[in-house]
Amino acid sequence: MHTRKGFTLIELLVVIAIIAILAAILFPVFARAREKARQSSCLSNIKQLSLGNVMYAQDYDEKTVIFSQGASGGNPQWHYLIEPYLKNENIYLCPSQRPTAQWYGRMISYGIHRSTGVSLAQIGKPAETLALADVRYLDDEDRSCAVFYVPPSEPLGSFGCLSDRHNDGLNCGFYDGHAKWMKRRAVWESDMYDF
Repeated sequence: MHTRKGFTLIELLVVIAIIAILAAILFPVFARAREKARQSSCLSNIKQLSLGNVMYAQDYDEKTVIFSQGASGGNPQWHYLIEPYLKNENIYLCPSQRPTAQWYGRMISYGIHRSTGVSLAQIGKPAETLALADVRYLDDEDRSCAVFYVPPSEPLGSFGCLSDRHNDGLNCGFYDGHAKWMKRRAVWESDMYDF
């Protein structure tokens, strides 16, 4: 009687093919799941920054944080001004973006609405008016930018541009302190910029 001591070449190739097919199916799923986790962490950052803006307004005669106290956008900028209302300096960086160039002394992944320093009473719909968003400098995700400009004065790929680093969308913070993810084109074509 003859007993088999190993696998045949065909059996090994079938097992390898099955493993390769499973890996091809599962790796993209894992990558999407990792990006979803980073997107959730980023959303938390934007929410904390939005709440910092609201708390700042409570201390400064109901006026939201201004983009910059310096001439022509110099220091100190909004991200330094709301720092006392935040617990962690790491919330200025999105986990899906690691900028290599600073913006006025800070690596930052988020931008504030260029028209800032307005009274909360001026903002007719604070829950629908965009205050903060994921941004990039032009089309370069490696450069920080702490501001975004209101369309249609600036094209979609302009300086201070809205990023689409989270599954073709971005996290947005609003003047009432809440935050949510939206498609980039939907944000750009909306009227969420108007006070």
